[in-house]
Amino acid sequence: MENGFEHGHERVAETQALAGLFGFLSRCIEEEADAGLIDLIRGELREPLAAAGLGFDEEFYHTPTATLVEVLAEEYTGLFVAPGCISPYASVVETGCMFKEPADRAAAAYRQAGWDYRNRLSGEFPDHIGTMLGFYAKLAEAEATARLAGDSERAEQYQTQRESFLLEQLAEWAPGWCQRAAEAALLPFYKRLLGMAEQALWSELEQRVERRRLRELAELNRREPKRLDYDADFRKASGL
Repeated sequence: MENGFEHGHERVAETQALAGLFGFLSRCIEEEADAGLIDLIRGELREPLAAAGLGFDEEFYHTPTATLVEVLAEEYTGLFVAPGCISPYASVVETGCMFKEPADRAAAAYRQAGWDYRNRLSGEFPDHIGTMLGFYAKLAEAEATARLAGDSERAEQYQTQRESFLLEQLAEWAPGWCQRAAEAALLPFYKRLLGMAEQALWSELEQRVERRRLRELAELNRREPKRLDYDADFRKASGL
């Protein structure tokens, strides 16, 4: 009984850590870094992130916060927002257009888990990789909470949803996207952050798929993303 309890506690702790990691990665990729996030990384999260393999150079820790916010905002825009960027949307990677079937699949997964996607700003879509990583974190958090409450059936349900989301909606493109974005990054902050995101995704996949499938996924993730059709998106948005 004692060993079983210890195993269960360890499993909860691992799932909570997973939720924290993917939640952190989601926040950093989904939106620009603000002063609050930077202070958190340089303070409370400094040691936990270093223990997880994510550390930054001394310049990051000693640059004035306002300056760092401005520099990282420029990098974020160039990487993920401006024309010619590493588009963070699954629809663009898979089809070359915004708000296509991958966005519908992501939204459907959110609804199935009881979370309706609501964009706060224009131009936000449910298949943004930051949003998808955040959903993965929420499922892990819900799973851990259910296990702590002794609701193993509910916990297994969240685990199944989490693993299905990973395998069906992230596995074939997200690690490769992280690698391309890291290679395009100019600043160590995003280069290291995106490298960790790629590593975290592969780590999760390695625990769930056979070696042959991993090789297939590696090949799929080496694909070049589709070229974004700006004209098609303009026509769709304008109703033409």
